[in-house]
Amino acid sequence: MPLLLGAMAFLLAYPVGLLFLKSFAVNPPGKPAAWGLDGWIAAFGDSSLPLAFGNTLYFALIRIVLTTILAIFFAWVVTRTNTPGKAFIEQMLWLGFFLPLLPMTMGWILLLDPHYGLLNKFFMSLFNLSTAPFNLFSYWGIVWCHLAFSTSVRFLLLTPAFKAMDAALEEAAQTSGSGNLGTLLRITVPILAPAILASTALGFIKSLESFEIELVLGIPAGIYVLPTKIWDFIHWEPPLYGRATALCSIFLLMIFALIWGQRVLLKGRHYTTMTGRGYVVRPLNLGQWRWVTCLLSFLFISVMILLPLATLLMGTFMELFGNFSVTKPWTTRHWVSAFHDPIFLRSLINTVVLGIGAALFGTLLYVLVSYFIARTRFAGRGLVDLLSWLPWALPGVLISLALLWTVLGSGDLVRLIYGTIFLLILAIVIKEMPLGTQIIKAGVMQISHELEEASMTSGAPWLEGFRRILLPLLKPTLIAVGLIVFISAVRDIPTVIFLSTYESRTISLLMLDYMAGANVEKAAVLGVFLVLLIFLLMFVARLSGLRRVAVES
Repeated sequence: MPLLLGAMAFLLAYPVGLLFLKSFAVNPPGKPAAWGLDGWIAAFGDSSLPLAFGNTLYFALIRIVLTTILAIFFAWVVTRTNTPGKAFIEQMLWLGFFLPLLPMTMGWILLLDPHYGLLNKFFMSLFNLSTAPFNLFSYWGIVWCHLAFSTSVRFLLLTPAFKAMDAALEEAAQTSGSGNLGTLLRITVPILAPAILASTALGFIKSLESFEIELVLGIPAGIYVLPTKIWDFIHWEPPLYGRATALCSIFLLMIFALIWGQRVLLKGRHYTTMTGRGYVVRPLNLGQWRWVTCLLSFLFISVMILLPLATLLMGTFMELFGNFSVTKPWTTRHWVSAFHDPIFLRSLINTVVLGIGAALFGTLLYVLVSYFIARTRFAGRGLVDLLSWLPWALPGVLISLALLWTVLGSGDLVRLIYGTIFLLILAIVIKEMPLGTQIIKAGVMQISHELEEASMTSGAPWLEGFRRILLPLLKPTLIAVGLIVFISAVRDIPTVIFLSTYESRTISLLMLDYMAGANVEKAAVLGVFLVLLIFLLMFVARLSGLRRVAVES
């Protein structure tokens, strides 16, 4: 067990500590160590940094406000009301969580590009306008493209708390004359404040790490945020590691300040939503208003998820993405060329290897960590539990750059894994550790000690009981976690952006390269391919009980 604690510290604490330490390094990775404040001075001396810092906070705050309102509404609709179609609404919001951001953004580009966007052309023709009414390459465009994913994340975090709340509290409010809206605002939301604040803190961190949309929509408009500034510094020739690492250190300080503020805000407060006396969970009867909540939910899903997906699929069959004025606007050649492209085939193999490797290695590590936390009484299990949460406090670009420093700043033997799929697998396993560990830990805690004790009483060693009793009982949970990790590996860009090379590039990174090279048609094909792959994986995940085990955690 000390070996497990040491491995957790090396995988999680060491890269983060090294990242902060290397922000004071003058020389690039691989060179003799020299220390100074050059990176910090250069980073803060950059005249564009204040605006990038302000943009980062602006986008985070705007998205937090909008998605908090939307997520509370959808969580309330799905768990506390008799709205028709609740199961479908929940499934589609799960889909919004897993869908890759870049393909969805490409769908919106085809709809709202100021030059060829379908909706822009429609409104210009309808109202006889000389200029496009919408410009996706703007502040509001970036916020708009984030709404579906960010709302889905917050919805998934809030749903378990809403489901666990005692309906008697709401019934008492209604008995006293409060309406449905008043009950939601005066009873439900205040009581669930800890869950809402926790999801707000995580949503803020997720907003800070946002990268793909800001890169595709922001840079053409001259809008930079901290992650895209870090990416810009790393891709200079030669790379400006000092400035990039200094900006990452600012990230760390912001995130730790946010976590500290949340703990201070909730300190000494108690919010009880489930008691042992007459605990009931009954949906509120909205009467005729249930059709209004149903319509609003379906409208959000249709506009924010289904519309850009359908448009993206259409774009893959266009001769020129977004151009209907050519003689023959439709073609299948982009699909044919993509699947005959050796670069695509290599990226597909890399993606599959990355997904399978991360799913297998990650699930094995998560079950060991979960068992150590939930079943043992070793002194270090509290520290392991704390470390297992650390990656959720780190944006993907920080994990990527921290591992880059760890590999390039270590010995020649460790440096050999740079640019390999193994390093990408390690990054995904670290990123998904909080979710995987918590889901499996919940499953372990539901299994009685008596089963393992009976095995040991019969003379079987601990490992035999673990392998033949605990693992089979955890099989549905382990499959669900493995699929979650696989999907994350397939769609992820920020966590692996600094770790991949030409040989280890995944489909998501290849799609980003195509976008940067203005090869939008091929990028759209890859986007649809990723979406179809994730649809298939979600179908398998549903058969394995993914939604059930995730909610129970």
